[in-house]
Amino acid sequence: MRSLRRLTALLLLPLAFGCGQEGLPENEAESLSARADPFTTSRGTVQNACGNADTTPQIFSNTLMSPAALHIGGGAPANWNPESGRMSRGGIEYVSANGLRFELVTDKCTYIREVKVGSRVVTPTYTDGYWYSAQDSSYQPADPSRYGYNLWIFFPYLGDGSTNQVTITVGRTFGSGTATYSFPMVQVDSVEANSVPAPIGFSRAELWNMFGKALFTKFNGATNSTVIRSSDGSMRRIYGYDPNSLQLSVTSNGVGFSFKFKTDLDNWCDPTIRAYGTFKLNANSSGISVQWVNAPQASLEWPLRCVAVQVVPILGLVPTLIYDIIESEAANSMTSTIESSIIDSLPETTNVQLFLDGSTTRSNELLVNLKLPAPSIKLNVPYDAFDMNRSATLFPSGENLTLLASGLGVNDYVAGVSPQTTLYSGPNGVPRYGSTTWPNAQTLSRATNPVWNGLPIARLLARMSPTVLSTSTYQYTPGCTFKANNMLGRASVRFGVNDTVTDAQRLRGIFGAAPGYSLRVVFLNDLSTSIADNASRCGVTTYGPIYDPGLPVLANP
Repeated sequence: MRSLRRLTALLLLPLAFGCGQEGLPENEAESLSARADPFTTSRGTVQNACGNADTTPQIFSNTLMSPAALHIGGGAPANWNPESGRMSRGGIEYVSANGLRFELVTDKCTYIREVKVGSRVVTPTYTDGYWYSAQDSSYQPADPSRYGYNLWIFFPYLGDGSTNQVTITVGRTFGSGTATYSFPMVQVDSVEANSVPAPIGFSRAELWNMFGKALFTKFNGATNSTVIRSSDGSMRRIYGYDPNSLQLSVTSNGVGFSFKFKTDLDNWCDPTIRAYGTFKLNANSSGISVQWVNAPQASLEWPLRCVAVQVVPILGLVPTLIYDIIESEAANSMTSTIESSIIDSLPETTNVQLFLDGSTTRSNELLVNLKLPAPSIKLNVPYDAFDMNRSATLFPSGENLTLLASGLGVNDYVAGVSPQTTLYSGPNGVPRYGSTTWPNAQTLSRATNPVWNGLPIARLLARMSPTVLSTSTYQYTPGCTFKANNMLGRASVRFGVNDTVTDAQRLRGIFGAAPGYSLRVVFLNDLSTSIADNASRCGVTTYGPIYDPGLPVLANP
């Protein structure tokens, strides 16, 4: 049994008993909310048994008992379940379950007048996943003037980071006074303790573009010719790289590739060389390195009437070329590109590679795991070009938030290719058609500008409105950090994607075409405030106010 949210509300009743928690009331038991509401007679208010009908109720304490919460500092309690847990920060509750249990202590002669989750009024009757159950607590306060209640509130699972205000209103029996307890709840997919690995994703399209760009650079761009050293020590010219020959796959077996080029021979019988292989990545305290599943190999295609000569020196070209493209420390190699995109964004410590915690591959995606010593929440970010009607995620002001994302957020048609085919984009996005400098790039075409013109299409974004005077939009890069900032103490952040509203709506309308991204938000202050304050920042653009003399207030674009 993995999580409260995986169960129906009715199945939670035996679960509560089985876990040693106080059980929910039987169906025939009188709920507190069912007690008589205040009423009056012609002689005035009817007095209650406590003699306090004319006074305002008091809430002395309201303790959140379930689900279990992370300890201060991000440690996990015994039997921790990240999919049915919570974390408290700055008065905000981050909750991955679909129910909350409270121990509520008030003065006597009170009842549960109203329960709300956001704007939704919750009743004891199950409706669309919402309901609550209230009963007298089995363990009453020692003070005879006080009374304890056991209150469960249930709501549908939401893992997208939406924030709702939970409000509990207590009424006075036969009186008109009320008392309210309220707090913001952020619904997340999971709550993770510190040092739990989080994946950073690179899509097949992104790896394709890394590979194609590195090959184009290696062959001197449009010159399409260079000289390299063969394994026998001889220098030989290679030329005629065919961008249309590039093939690349990403499966659980690794990243497979192949491409074709030519080399010079003295007898004018220049063969076409097909280079191919399969690799995975190692990611550990030594950095990122290549693990070959199938070592680089080559096959030769000879021109008509030519014989196979000098085969050994020709095949010796391939390991050198592949090393330059994939493994070398050169700026354009795939390994260097992936490593620098991660390492350069991580917090500066003595040995940043210590955060690397392995790498895996799955269909159309390469994953590199990071293990940061700080707690985090996991969000399922929809493919939202900031056009969807959904609430923002609330964070305490001053939190340094590190972003680690994965997943294939969108599947759309590759621009400018025939026959028509599709690509999957990861959280780094893919270039817009016409913006690349190398041939046969995988790109997406858009008729109008996306949210942030100039950035890759489908890149993960975070939009924060810290004050009424400005709106800041942050672009995702693996492991980048931004600070939640609001003069009022809490900052609202909307996570979305860099696309046009038209295309985002089009793709969401196609089943399975726009699942969105999986995002881990790490509370980096728990690692070290000084390190967090100096962590590499996410790129940002800030929009100031636009003044319209016809409006009485400032408006944001």
